[in-house]
Amino acid sequence: MRILPHKLALLFGRLIGRLLHLILWKKVDRCEARCVKSLGIGITLAREIIRKSFMNLGMSAVEFIRLPKIKSRISDYIDFPEESKKILRKALSRGKGVILMTSHMANWELAAAIVINSGFELHAVYTPQSNKDAEAVISDIRTNTMKMKIIDNHKSLREIFKTLKSNGIVVIMQDLDARKDGVITNFLGLPASTHDGIVKLYNKFHCPIVPVHYVRDEKNFAHHVVTMPEILSDRENFAENGLEICNEVIESWIRERPDLWLWLMDRWEFTLGKNI
Repeated sequence: MRILPHKLALLFGRLIGRLLHLILWKKVDRCEARCVKSLGIGITLAREIIRKSFMNLGMSAVEFIRLPKIKSRISDYIDFPEESKKILRKALSRGKGVILMTSHMANWELAAAIVINSGFELHAVYTPQSNKDAEAVISDIRTNTMKMKIIDNHKSLREIFKTLKSNGIVVIMQDLDARKDGVITNFLGLPASTHDGIVKLYNKFHCPIVPVHYVRDEKNFAHHVVTMPEILSDRENFAENGLEICNEVIESWIRERPDLWLWLMDRWEFTLGKNI
């Protein structure tokens, strides 16, 4: 994957995604059912969305593996507009730390890489993989190639507090199923267990919450755009309705480009079980 030309490697990743789409047919059926029920669309459109989602996953895996190869010229593949950098600097200028709210859209690893490459240090909350070989590869690329600071999810609270108090940046994936530890909220029209830590941290530290939106170009699959459109916590009533506001933002991203979201991740498993 690191020897091939970049676009050829990504085409190979798309093929891997298509093969997985064929092999994991039971998981594909469930992804399609989630897509139909949450987006209110027909099965034909849902099948196309899920097929593209698997292709995106294959390309994303290849891009992650290729990060040591492309890191020095990563800006050739990702746009990170200056206006977004200004918003992040504005949030940091308040001296209370910053939380970057992200989701499993497009290639979140490349999004983190371009932000780090632009001079910002990121501390990401991460649950280690159960497969030791996979974990070794992932950890090596994140810590040695990307220079990302990893916060183990099992002991994250103290490290998050420490990072925010030192005006650091914490990255939180806000679209995970929180299971028994979450708050039941509405997500894409369906009840879902949602982590409320992001709002609790805001209320405790008054740290700005900045959403990070990233998409893969529809016409050029090798190109991405990463944007930070606003300081989300500056919205009116964020302290009271922050969780709903965060959900609404992520929902808007999914509705805009459903083919880029990780439908394999069962967002509603705790609340709806095998019913979706």
